[in-house]
Amino acid sequence: MSVLPAQTTWTRVLNTILLFLVALEPYLFNILPFLLSPPQTFSELYDVTSSIYALDIGAIYGILALCTHILASEERKLVAPDLLRKYKLSRNLEIVVAIIFLVSAIPQVWVLNVRYTIWASTFFVYRGGSLVRGLRKQRHSS
Repeated sequence: MSVLPAQTTWTRVLNTILLFLVALEPYLFNILPFLLSPPQTFSELYDVTSSIYALDIGAIYGILALCTHILASEERKLVAPDLLRKYKLSRNLEIVVAIIFLVSAIPQVWVLNVRYTIWASTFFVYRGGSLVRGLRKQRHSS
């Protein structure tokens, strides 16, 4: 496991924002209705909450991608050279997941059930990345 370099102003700000976003996530998650048809009396609240939740998770993954990018910088030599490819793939997957969540936050485009489906697709993004990583290992060991 790698560690970010000594606390710089940039990493301290990222860590503080990440801490706030992670603390906010459970509150937003508990408001989201996971029923197939939420009650119509609160539908506007659910739409706004799901948009804010998508922005929150998208920002969390964006910050994680930035931190992983800092670790994967070759010139800083914070990670062993044989792990650079793994960290870069992880960073790229985090960027993809962040973009998926941020795009799903657009309120005019998505309805609640479609958002849930889009959010579930991020699971397959990570699984696909793990499969690609495993196939690369097999190819290099053969």
